[in-house]
Amino acid sequence: MGLLTDYLAAALKSAIYKLGEGGFVEGTVPEIPGLLVRGRTFEECRERLRSELETWLARALLSHQMLPELGGAGALLQELALSTHPSTNPIEQAILQNTRTILQELRSLRRGGGGGRPEAQPAAPAPQAQTQPQPKRPSLKVADYLAEVGLQLKPSLPSSNETEDKALERLAGFMGERYSAFEGLYARLKSAAARGGADFQYSLSALSQQDIGTNTQICLWLKEAGLLQKYTYSSKQRRIYARPSNEGKHQGFLTGGWFERYVRQRAQLILRRRNTPHDLEANPLILYPNGDRFEVDLLVRTPNRFVLVECKTGDFEEALDRHQRIASDLRIPAKQVLYVLLGIPEPVLDELSSQWGFTFANEKTLDEQLEALLG
Repeated sequence: MGLLTDYLAAALKSAIYKLGEGGFVEGTVPEIPGLLVRGRTFEECRERLRSELETWLARALLSHQMLPELGGAGALLQELALSTHPSTNPIEQAILQNTRTILQELRSLRRGGGGGRPEAQPAAPAPQAQTQPQPKRPSLKVADYLAEVGLQLKPSLPSSNETEDKALERLAGFMGERYSAFEGLYARLKSAAARGGADFQYSLSALSQQDIGTNTQICLWLKEAGLLQKYTYSSKQRRIYARPSNEGKHQGFLTGGWFERYVRQRAQLILRRRNTPHDLEANPLILYPNGDRFEVDLLVRTPNRFVLVECKTGDFEEALDRHQRIASDLRIPAKQVLYVLLGIPEPVLDELSSQWGFTFANEKTLDEQLEALLG
């Protein structure tokens, strides 16, 4: 990646998110005092933080301010910003031009414009002897595609509690972004939820202060959302004591539903960034003429692809045969079936891909594989 991209990625990685007043999610970067954004969901907050970071970095470079180093990123930017005159160094000239472009585009978007670059004036249309009928665009609807191959789609029912659903969306995003920091806690949490809501405890003594904050923040939000029946943290012992909810919908979220939501969020974010026309169905049923029905995690249709996504936080082997059949019935190549397996090492993913022909990813390679599949 480039200098700017590396630095912004490091800043986002060190960001801290917490629940603020009115149910809003607040995002800060400890190394950058005064930078604070709010969003209605974790995803919205993160996008606003990214935008504010771009503006802040652009201004800092243009004014030759000191930049805090973040995870090793920023040393070269710091040198360029402080010691090199912008009119004599071609590297800094390129960086400054990029930052000016960022500022122009951000300001234009905030004013409601479509971008920072001036728009070319449209050329006058050439005279035509006769107006030609425009070809009808093919439907992007997932349901229409299934109908073409002789199957039916039954969409999942929308949530009856919008406030609760927003809280779960925020939680899923935060858990996915911070999974490496609470992987050990999640193993205990999932096991306790699968056992019907058993008590468990987990020591944080081996974790950094930042990771301790991540684990306790997740538990606090889980408790506020009703997903934990009880939760306490002993700062002296650095130990969590908790009990998951025994309600079915809560157990479903804790044992894997959160990961499905997170993967869907990442897919939607990539599609929006690219401005790709699409249709997306989460947790629909595929209905067969003989009465068979299969629920899948995600179906996405773009002008160029039809993609099936399945997310697993545990056992997955027994589902592979079923999805191989579904891919065949959908008439899509095996590579357009994406299996996202939480915590599975990449060498194992490569072996599975060679064996089954599907595309496999974990939480670390998810965005890369989605970028490739949704192109």
